[in-house]
Amino acid sequence: MEKFELNEAEMRIWHMWKGSFQTIFGRVIKELTESTGLSEADYGVLDRLALLGNGDLRQQELADSMDWEKSRLSHHLTRMEKRGLVTRRPIDTDRGVQVIITSAGQLALDEARPIVSKAIQKFFLDQLTDQDIESITKLAERAKAYS
Repeated sequence: MEKFELNEAEMRIWHMWKGSFQTIFGRVIKELTESTGLSEADYGVLDRLALLGNGDLRQQELADSMDWEKSRLSHHLTRMEKRGLVTRRPIDTDRGVQVIITSAGQLALDEARPIVSKAIQKFFLDQLTDQDIESITKLAERAKAYS
């Protein structure tokens, strides 16, 4: 079996790509948290409930959409329930649990979305040329083939 290693230039481009993403993502999350008090995970849960479920989803569907283990999501939802952002209720027909965004959760999401959008625009989109957008789009489409 042949051992494969990346050369210096390949490692450099990988670290640049990863570092750029982490920097941009970190700035977006910092704007979100400082402006709203929501964490990245809070926003992810609320956003998915609104977009994928019209305000409610089965807990397992929510976990799958976030690529989280059921126990991780359950612990996070407990914290969000204590803050009044979501509620959970058993589903009568089976052993499932329905997660529902509350009015406070919807209000928090409505306040957070423009902040996230502005941060994405400022830290990412405003930095791109049309050619950059085309290249990133092609890369993302190729990368989807591996998921």
